[in-house]
Amino acid sequence: MKKFACLLLFAIMLNGCDDGDLVPEIINFEEIDPVNCDNTYVLIYKLKEQESLLLQVKAETFAPLEGAPEVGTEEYDITEGGDYKLVYKSYDGVISKSNICDAIRPSFPNVSTEWFAKTGLMEVITTPNVTEPAADGSTKIAGFNHSIYMTNVTYSKPEGDQVGPEFFFGVLTTSTYTSPTVSFAATTARQCSQTQIYNWNSDSSIIIDALDPTLIQNIETTDPRTSTISSTQNKVTYTKYKTASMTADYFCKTPRPTTPEIEETWNALAGGVIEVETTKLDNTTYKHVITLKNIELKNGSLQFKLASTFIFGEITTQQ
Repeated sequence: MKKFACLLLFAIMLNGCDDGDLVPEIINFEEIDPVNCDNTYVLIYKLKEQESLLLQVKAETFAPLEGAPEVGTEEYDITEGGDYKLVYKSYDGVISKSNICDAIRPSFPNVSTEWFAKTGLMEVITTPNVTEPAADGSTKIAGFNHSIYMTNVTYSKPEGDQVGPEFFFGVLTTSTYTSPTVSFAATTARQCSQTQIYNWNSDSSIIIDALDPTLIQNIETTDPRTSTISSTQNKVTYTKYKTASMTADYFCKTPRPTTPEIEETWNALAGGVIEVETTKLDNTTYKHVITLKNIELKNGSLQFKLASTFIFGEITTQQ
């Protein structure tokens, strides 16, 4: 569908009177950003001095109970008695947020005109709000932008139904979801085998499967050993769990336990690099410091970057 923003512009013919009722010639909310009532995301509204444009939606449309909103385009039917409603109102005095959001709303001003959308289509284009890289090169998803378009809206008016023009309702920005912070207090990583290593804390883990076996060797390095992440080798997975109850018993098992329950799983894109520096501690013991470089994590259609140089951890091996 071709997208474009246009004026919500149509004539309102009201009976003029001298009691302060608004008698506008046109409705135009183009320059006003949509907002919501106290982070509930059920009622989205746009206000002018004596006018409001109200959009009522299901709560999970912009703020799902778990996880992130779906990225992409979704369509919803606007109906007078359904889950998605669009209403225009004019008033006989100046209004504020309290006239829209308060449980007990002010008794003044009164509604002069009220138009309900009987039918129509709402299209929502959702994109992640990814921050600019920080000083360490990392990015994060800091909420989502929802661009809202209305088409084929038929309004119920006292003088009869009227089809309004296609118009851009605006962009609603939500911040109920942010990408996880990848951080591990322990510098010591652990090894299940020569090709599987991990680090973890109480509610998250980072695992490298199919590790290039040439990376961990009991030979000191002058220059770090490096190997590139691909779909078959050096597979890096970051996992966030729903409860902070992780223990070491979870790892090195096939299949891995089903508890704690997984909340999110992020996989590293191909192209990043694993770097290992090896030093000899004594005649039989070697320390291997493992660093991830230029890693971008992906979960479905969402992506963010770790710090350009991210310390995975260190392991020790015996000769």
